[in-house]
Amino acid sequence: MNTEIIHVWNDMNDRLTNFVNGKVQNPDLTKDIVQDVFLKVFTKFDTLKNKEKLVSWIYQITRNEIISHFRKFKFETSSDTIEAEDISENSLTSELTHCISPFINSLPEKYKQAIIMADIENVPQKEIAERLNISYSGAKSRVQRGRELLKSSYDQCCTISTDVYGDVIAYKAKKCKPSCD
Repeated sequence: MNTEIIHVWNDMNDRLTNFVNGKVQNPDLTKDIVQDVFLKVFTKFDTLKNKEKLVSWIYQITRNEIISHFRKFKFETSSDTIEAEDISENSLTSELTHCISPFINSLPEKYKQAIIMADIENVPQKEIAERLNISYSGAKSRVQRGRELLKSSYDQCCTISTDVYGDVIAYKAKKCKPSCD
């Protein structure tokens, strides 16, 4: 076994544990993910072409393991385990939906159209491009810019925290202009 990788692993173990725990916020799950990373690093070390990038490679494996966990968790959750409060109309996300409308309506028309189609009507971006008679990359850019404009608008009035799936977990109104209600 390569002593360099053992040395790097010993140096990085605590940092990786803190990194993973910051993402999953579960000490037992953190240990499992770090152990999976440890196994992959040692079994796949021979596939690393540039040994100078060992640390960034280990972090990439760690990020991939975290993502894999959330994907597994998302698909393993059955509808039987979802409680009524999870699908309640009173969730924070649905509570804030009516607050976003004025911000969307204040966007320039081309961005407003793109946001409504992409994020409210769930129209695929290729179809948005066809409907607006623009290129696919143009549609992607328009949706992206619209989202950025929308975010900067509501960031002036609200602080919104989301989970890894984009669902609102907390929000707080800022003390700002009277136009923010």
